[in-house]
Amino acid sequence: MNRFRINVMSRREFLQESAMSAAALGLTSTWADSALASDSSIVAADRKAEPLKIGIIGPGSQGQFDLRKAIRVPGVDCVAACDIFEPNLNSAKKIAHLHDDSAYDDYRRLLDRKDIQAVMVTVPLPLHAKIAIDAMNAGKHVFCEKLMAYTISDCHKMAQTAKRTGKVLQIGHQRSSSIGYNHAYELLNQKQVCGRVTHVRAQWNRNGAWRRSIPEGKITGGLDFWGDQEHLTNWRLYKRTSQGLMAELGSHQVQVVNWFLNAVPVSVVGMGDVQYWKDGRDVWDNVQVIYEYSNGVKMTYQSLTTNQFDGFQEQFMGDKGTLVTTVGADSYDKGLLYREPKAETLDWEKYTEKEKGADGKMGIILNASATKKLNTGAKVGGEILSTSGDNKDGYDLEFYNWAASIREGKRVFCGPEEALKTAVAIIKANEAIQRQTRVVIPEELYKLS
Repeated sequence: MNRFRINVMSRREFLQESAMSAAALGLTSTWADSALASDSSIVAADRKAEPLKIGIIGPGSQGQFDLRKAIRVPGVDCVAACDIFEPNLNSAKKIAHLHDDSAYDDYRRLLDRKDIQAVMVTVPLPLHAKIAIDAMNAGKHVFCEKLMAYTISDCHKMAQTAKRTGKVLQIGHQRSSSIGYNHAYELLNQKQVCGRVTHVRAQWNRNGAWRRSIPEGKITGGLDFWGDQEHLTNWRLYKRTSQGLMAELGSHQVQVVNWFLNAVPVSVVGMGDVQYWKDGRDVWDNVQVIYEYSNGVKMTYQSLTTNQFDGFQEQFMGDKGTLVTTVGADSYDKGLLYREPKAETLDWEKYTEKEKGADGKMGIILNASATKKLNTGAKVGGEILSTSGDNKDGYDLEFYNWAASIREGKRVFCGPEEALKTAVAIIKANEAIQRQTRVVIPEELYKLS
């Protein structure tokens, strides 16, 4: 089903139009103002390119992807890499143009480098807390991939260390930096295009084993923890080292829902099992959960590994409409708004384009550039498929934001507080599935001590 129209406009054009159009629609445009400030930081970075020397610890497939994004930020220079798997280390060396004397198999040697200001921690989940805490104690700022940590206790320890050391700790929920998602948040909360939101549906469906073949290459350490190369390579498939589908996929969407609802879950129920992939894994190959939020909203979440229908998206359902937000396979932001039959016509709806979905319902294409040709000054939505001329997306922008928070003290777009709330909700969902009962989530778990 083709719901979305591709329209490319620059980040700067979008942000300027957002600020102007917010006034035209009576929005407070808090995000638009802050985004323009953030954009100024990006422009300044492009011009000044203040040096920021970083290292990366654990450049596996995700880490290598992140590294390519990070070094696109002007002035960011990766000067060291560390991995216990030699092919990963060699790949990082190639990406960052490193010499052998800047490649390590012991992360402590990298942290001993006085010239390194910040590190990317892209190791498997059970190692997040230990390495991130060691890095901050060594005086380094940290970008750490999601989920924040394997346990709630470790999440709190990471947050406490960031507070005590004064170091930036950003967690890799890149939707926080996405222009499309920030704009969708504003439409939902400031313009209230869905009216009162009562329910949310979200899913991330795939059709595949989630298993990786064992690669060839030298392992220089760590097998005392992992046991063998199977458990090192496929750590996501084993409960001892993984929080499963909820952490690796669901955490992205739970973070969005927490953010958009300005609330956190107070309870959760769920189901999951190893239904299909009988290959020795003990992490569930399908999960379905229901969250109850503090404001009464219910969220249903599903992740499958046997059927990819509908892919991944979030649907915010209110008494006046449904806002569908999603990120496609190319990481571009997309969106669609369905209005309820009884809802009044939006004052800017006449400027919009519409499409009929496979279900026969007519939806408004969220497209911020649609009214640009009409010179109306009205903002009609949030589909930004390219955030700049060189295709900066949410992944790019999370590293621009990380660099700006280190260099200029700008706010961290997904810091310890937001990441902790996501991790608590995810870990408690897994507990509910394991215990096969409703789990109440104590409020104090979400609070930073």
